[in-house]
Amino acid sequence: MKNTIFTITLIFLFGFTNCSFAKDGIVLRKETMYWAVTIDDDVCYKLIDIEVGRDVADMRDEPCSLRDGKFSFTITGPTGTTVTLFGRYNFKKGNGFLIIKKKDDKKIWLQDIIDLPPDQWFYSEANDDSGAFDAFYNPSPMFEQSLHSIKWGEYNK
Repeated sequence: MKNTIFTITLIFLFGFTNCSFAKDGIVLRKETMYWAVTIDDDVCYKLIDIEVGRDVADMRDEPCSLRDGKFSFTITGPTGTTVTLFGRYNFKKGNGFLIIKKKDDKKIWLQDIIDLPPDQWFYSEANDDSGAFDAFYNPSPMFEQSLHSIKWGEYNK
């Protein structure tokens, strides 16, 4: 009996801990561009995981951030979670920026940043793949390839 209780306790502690204590945040992936792939090229498959509240002024310290490719990402968190992505280091807007506000509790998945309409607020309804969100995209050349800093909240400086 004691062994059964001990085993059930271990299963609960180690089996369900990861599910119930998952951190909200943004997970970025640098997808290699077709023209950058060579036979000897070591494509980076690491994900960049940034928890809500951890502002990143310089993405050069994150894995894969300086490789050729474009970013795609998911955002998790409660309704109202807001993140601003910048095309320059230290949260500067001179090379484009993107503000995303979650409108529900579902995970947001963005693959093509440049498909968002420029310089206006855009609302996306929830679908099977992604939750609802508002986005404001200030474009710049190659923005989706050069995300250099991330700040939680709407950053208006």
